[in-house]
Amino acid sequence: MPLMANRELERYVDQELRGLPVKAATHIYKGALVGIDATTGCVRGLVAGDAFVGIAYEEVDNTNGANGAVVVQVYTSGDFEHILPGAARTNNGAIVYASSDNLLVLIATGNSIVGRQIDVPASGKIIFRILSTFSK
Repeated sequence: MPLMANRELERYVDQELRGLPVKAATHIYKGALVGIDATTGCVRGLVAGDAFVGIAYEEVDNTNGANGAVVVQVYTSGDFEHILPGAARTNNGAIVYASSDNLLVLIATGNSIVGRQIDVPASGKIIFRILSTFSK
């Protein structure tokens, strides 16, 4: 049915941080890569293959709670420094993947897209730009 009158829609101005419901029996640490558990629609520390939503701004413990009992604030955009074994400037611009909430890789198979490599500031470290589910 087409819209027949004016309406107001809620607008979320700040796109950098987003509060998301946490999966039951889950502990998310500050700085963790965060993904959506497809079964519950709630977030958890990323597991390979999850849709990536961002990086945990804070630590949240829902180990004794139900799905969505607590919310975690997640960075959904920005550039972040992270360890990447074998980091090389020749990979600047490459898609970066994650195989867990703490491990970046350059291998697509079975992993989650998390961003694009921007630079290599030090041996074994990259700066990557988040490509979250919300920023695609």
